[in-house]
Amino acid sequence: MTEFVEMLRQVPIFAKLDDQALSDLSSRCRRMTFKKNAVLMTEGEPGESLFMIESGSAKVFVSDEDGHELVLFVETQGSHIGDIALLDDEPRSASVVTLESTVVVSISKPDFLRSVEAHPLILFSIVRELTRRLRRATDDIRSLALDNVYRRLADKLMQLAEENDDGVLVMPKPFSHQELGSMIGASREMVGKIMKELRKGGYIDVHNRRMHIVKKLPRDW
Repeated sequence: MTEFVEMLRQVPIFAKLDDQALSDLSSRCRRMTFKKNAVLMTEGEPGESLFMIESGSAKVFVSDEDGHELVLFVETQGSHIGDIALLDDEPRSASVVTLESTVVVSISKPDFLRSVEAHPLILFSIVRELTRRLRRATDDIRSLALDNVYRRLADKLMQLAEENDDGVLVMPKPFSHQELGSMIGASREMVGKIMKELRKGGYIDVHNRRMHIVKKLPRDW
């Protein structure tokens, strides 16, 4: 069964596997569809599967006992989530909830570990990917500690934006002010004020509910 081979080839930790290995791995995959706000994994629970997003998006976040959330990442098509808990036998380090109707392809922990044993090159790819995530997390922590709210928001918008066929930076999905605030540790009201000023200054615009960055955001406001 080779249905998922091309998708696996786009996932960084599997990209360097040969065709036979990808075909074997593909035969162990299964596709699942989730509605908006569906829970893919919960912080503290055992990790039993690796998920790859075929379409849609999901937020990765941590929360406290009072329900306050800090969004770590927003993952979209082509992203993979849940690999850390498969490697260290520790509980999930974060929760993941879909932001829209989302289709994922999953691999169970036993099949994932068999693939790692058969193809040690995956380990190098995993280390490289974890290093990339650590750098991203370090940048976010530095921003939360040292930058003002505007700079944190501007950096997050640039991080989230994707270049379309016309070379314009576009948000991958509509984000509410509350969602953006959760990502940068700021209130919904403060985000709203900054977004209003950016739109008034001609830096951003909205088409089909998705924000476009039409010119470079200033470093300071």
